[in-house]
Amino acid sequence: MPKSYIFLMFFFIYSLALLFFGKKGYKEIETIDDFFSGGRNMSLFACISTFLATWFSAASIQGLTGAIYTYGSTFILYSVIPWFLGAFCLILIVKKLRQSGAMTIPEYLNKRYDSQLLQIVGGIIVMVNFVMYLIIQIRGFGLVISEFLEISYSLSIIIVYIFVLYTTFGGMFSIAKSDGFNSFIIIVGVLVAMTVVLNKIEGLGEIIAQARTIEGYSILGNDYYTPKGSLLKPLAGGNMTIFGLISAFFGWGIGLASNPQYTVRIIAAEDDKTAKKMIIYSVMILSGIYIAILIIGLGSRVLMPTVGSINSIDALFPYVFNSQFPPIISGVVLLAIMAAAISTANSQLLVVSGSFVYDIYKMLEPGENSDEKLLLLGRIVVFIAGSISLWLALSPPESLIIYGAYIWGVFSTVFFLPLYGGLFWPRATKNAAILSMISGLSTMLILIINGWKAQPLFKINPALPSVVLALVVFVSVSLYEEKINENND
Repeated sequence: MPKSYIFLMFFFIYSLALLFFGKKGYKEIETIDDFFSGGRNMSLFACISTFLATWFSAASIQGLTGAIYTYGSTFILYSVIPWFLGAFCLILIVKKLRQSGAMTIPEYLNKRYDSQLLQIVGGIIVMVNFVMYLIIQIRGFGLVISEFLEISYSLSIIIVYIFVLYTTFGGMFSIAKSDGFNSFIIIVGVLVAMTVVLNKIEGLGEIIAQARTIEGYSILGNDYYTPKGSLLKPLAGGNMTIFGLISAFFGWGIGLASNPQYTVRIIAAEDDKTAKKMIIYSVMILSGIYIAILIIGLGSRVLMPTVGSINSIDALFPYVFNSQFPPIISGVVLLAIMAAAISTANSQLLVVSGSFVYDIYKMLEPGENSDEKLLLLGRIVVFIAGSISLWLALSPPESLIIYGAYIWGVFSTVFFLPLYGGLFWPRATKNAAILSMISGLSTMLILIINGWKAQPLFKINPALPSVVLALVVFVSVSLYEEKINENND
């Protein structure tokens, strides 16, 4: 049987399962809170399923694996460790954030600083940022489907577009149910991939021994040359600086800690204890998954030290498995990548829709709005935002994980200080929040526009200077206004 037929069978089975789980969520939606947060009463299992599946995206399963293949184990320090530090920050805000009663981060900013402007502008930033980030999930799915089913990239991304719209139209209940299935597929796929790599290379010890000897280009024509032994050396054998590594935390780590797709899951949990357990247990599971990803990335480089027929590190993982393993094994990997892309994309689309409804529409139209009207509006926004992301994905970024760090960096510069400062520092003021957002975001955008996005991989993430400037503004303005008020008294 041709390989493409086997892959098509896997794809068909997955499609049926996704339709089944997605449909179940439609029946449980009665109110707008049900649609966006599962009625704020989601169980621990549902919370872990949707948190895990939302976290583990195409940037993890394709971007990170390809980056480890190319640059080595140092990339765990560049991405995974900052992510986990960001998750720890999320645990700290669970109780206070839930007590606020806010549905979104911009809504919290309005409640804390008494500023509708903060909520509206924050909602716009959330929508724009997630529409841009959705490109990662669409591109990831498109690369793997075009590789395995031997169809065009354009047709592949239309397929993921349809899947994502279907599951998102069912709201949080539909997403949580399909995410439980997707989480299972991701875990099985990653474990199967790790197992077959270990078996083919005869164990972890052999992977390490051979990885030490590899040098050369991972992709012919790629700008980065792998020095001998650098795959296993700290800081990629000297190609990464400590300062550059620290700067990654300001993009990935602080960005995750202030990311609306995770705070909405904190709000959706049935109680504080469930929300905290959701984060802790998810990180424990993810730790095992990322160990497997590290083994897969290094093992794939040992199996194929150089690839000459692709033009992106994001395509390395599916390409190696399609070339080196039987169709059954490759099919399981195909499903895992599909599950990672779809489960993250539908969650992000729901956040986009929620931001429009809660942070923009209800602020501009504060009158009585029925749940039916708001649900229809939410689904219309899902369709429009998904369609824009699909169009943008026709000309996607070169590297999913680097692009993602910049997108997350926007959340760092805009939301981290007003959110955490508002929760834990009573002296924080409205003007400080507004000016820190303006200064941080402006700096971030100026740096990117002026060439930071074209800098070599291991240079400083532009989120670092942007967050530092925003911090200086946030603290100084708050203290200045406090001093002015004291003098007036």
